[in-house]
Parts: sequence; C-alpha cells; structure tokens
Amino acid sequence: MPAFPPLQPPDSPRRRVLIALYWWEDRVFEGVAKVAAERGWVLDCRMRWTHNIASFANWTGDGIIANPGTSKRLLPLIDLLNRSSAPIVGLQHFGDYHSAARVVVDHVAIGKLAAEHFLSLGFRQLAFVMFEDNQIERARCNGFGETALAAGAHFHKLQFAQLKQELATLPQPVALLAMNDINALEVTRVCLDAGLRIPEEVAVLGVDDTRVVCDMAEVPLSSIDCNHERQGYEAATLLHRLMEGEEGPPEMIRIPPAGVTSRKSTDTIAVPDLAAMHALRLIRDAFRQPLRIADIARQVGVSARRLQSSFRENFGFTMIHELTRVRVEHACQLLVDEDLKLDAVALESGFSSRFHFIRAFQRIVGISPSAYRKQMQDSESGPA
Repeated sequence: MPAFPPLQPPDSPRRRVLIALYWWEDRVFEGVAKVAAERGWVLDCRMRWTHNIASFANWTGDGIIANPGTSKRLLPLIDLLNRSSAPIVGLQHFGDYHSAARVVVDHVAIGKLAAEHFLSLGFRQLAFVMFEDNQIERARCNGFGETALAAGAHFHKLQFAQLKQELATLPQPVALLAMNDINALEVTRVCLDAGLRIPEEVAVLGVDDTRVVCDMAEVPLSSIDCNHERQGYEAATLLHRLMEGEEGPPEMIRIPPAGVTSRKSTDTIAVPDLAAMHALRLIRDAFRQPLRIADIARQVGVSARRLQSSFRENFGFTMIHELTRVRVEHACQLLVDEDLKLDAVALESGFSSRFHFIRAFQRIVGISPSAYRKQMQDSESGPA
C-alpha cells in the first residue's frame, strides 16, 4: 500500500470522515485508519461502540464510508446517507442509498476459493449449508457450487434446519462450507452431536477468519480471509479521490479474498477408506508420542497389515513416512521459533534420540538441523 503525504498543510482544517457500518469489522477500520493517518483525517467512529444512529442526525463532515445493510432498524442511517451531500463510498453491493462508488468483498470469488481448497484436499462431495438465503450467502454458494461442478465433483445445497438428516444421506467424506465463521461453528456442533468425526468424515470451512473464534473452537476452524483490511484501505483511498472532486469508477471495485487459513477442521486428505483417514489423524495429532504401527492399528480397529496396505494405497506413502515427515516439519518450526538444543528439539518432535532426529532431518530437508537453523536466521536478518 503506497504512502501519501498529508492532504492539507498543518494549519488547514482536517477533513472529517464518518464510518457508518451496520456491522463492525475491525480489519476494515484498520485499512481506513491507515489512509486517515496518511491524509490527516479525523475519523468519526462512534457507531463502533454506541450503535446509536440517532446521534448522527445533525452530522456534518466531508465524507462517509458506509455499510448500512437493509434492516428496518437501520432506515434512519440510510436516510442520513441519502440526505448527505458528502461523498460516500459503500462497502456492500446492495443497500438502498445513493452511493454509486462501492468497494466490495468478492463473494463469488470466496465461494470459488473454498471449493478449490476442498478439491485440493481430494474431496469429491462438496456441500454449502444455507442459513438465511440472503444475497451474500447466495453469491458465495453460487461460486462454490459452480467451481465444484466444473471440476467434476458432486455439489449439494443443504439447509441448516435439516442438516443432521441431510448429512446422513450423503456419501463420506464430505466437505461443508458455511457463509461465515459463526455459522460454521453451528455446523460443527451439529456434526459432532451426530457422532461425525471432523475432519475425517466431515470437513468444515468458515469465512471471515475471525481468529479468536476459529482458534478457540472445539475443532479449530479453517476459514477464508476476506481481505477486509485491503477493502478498508481501498475504500478510503477512493473516498479521498471523491473528496478531491474526481469522478468515481464506472463499476464497483471487487476485493479478492486473501487466502485460506488452514486449521484442524480441514486438516485431512479425503479418501474413501475411513480407517486410513483415522490413522492419518492419529499420526498428525500424536506424533510427539512413541507411536508404533501396531498402536495405530489397534486404535483404528483393524489389523496392522491391512492398515499399512490401505494407507499406502490411499495416500501414496507409508505411515512411517508420514510420521517422520510430520516430526521433521515440527522440528523445523522449533528450530526457527525456539532457542532449544538439538536434543530438546528431537525430544519435542517425537524422535527417540538425537541421532535418529539428525539422520531423518538430513534425509528429508537435505541439510543438518544446525545448518537449517543458521540458514533461517541468516535469511531473517537480511543483508547487512
């Protein structure tokens, strides 16, 4: 994001910008605040705490960034926007107010990215869980379904009110997308109450990547980052241009999602053999323990010979290979983030000895753990 000099000299009046949102996303505000700091704006963001629309009845200022929604209780806010002569940038494609300049999250692209994420994990059964059937939900559902069908996968539209019954009719494993993180947590609850394992039998993905919600969930929730900070920044940049007297763009600006933040709810590879999937989950969850193939087979409930054969057939690699890979991956993180001796890194990563750790690390990474740590430290410090 480019830096701009302050808009006015220090002795001139500072422009006042109203942030009028029916729902508050702090990352949008952070993007707006960056431009405000660059331009020397005064931000009126009382709605963040009071949600009091009446307090703006006599508001006067230079520009507005708005997302008033469509709720009846927000009609006074929409009336304020329609009466204001200040330039307005809207943050949603719908809403009955006179702003033609809009910077919106690309909801179809969000659905497309969600489908691509599930497809990359091998899922062939994809379903969108409908809650309210509003415009945002429909757009995300359409992008999700069209991408799934174009890839030759099966797409289902499920109703949350009948989710438990509908899940019982679908082949497993199945991948579920909900419109946002809060809805996805409700989907997770229904799946767990039905005795379904997440993510082995049902993978769940949310939208918004609200980290305190996703990280603290019963099953940590994978979620799509909608790129709200960039949305706020681009909206404020556009508002600056409008306040300078420029014409707005002929079409609304669509902000693509930033990516998927993967957590446990989609941390799997979808295969039809649930025993193999269960074994993969055990390896990834318990790699720090002294696991043996016989231990894993006993917990899965099949013979070690059958499990080894099924695992390799479904994933293309052995259980020992995956166990070693996960341990080395964890060791790499410890070598970068922690100031631990190699003996401690080996123990924390599940290796029985320093010798076995170093040998496995060199085989997979190509260099010794000490060389890897130095390489990473040098890359972080950059050129002198």
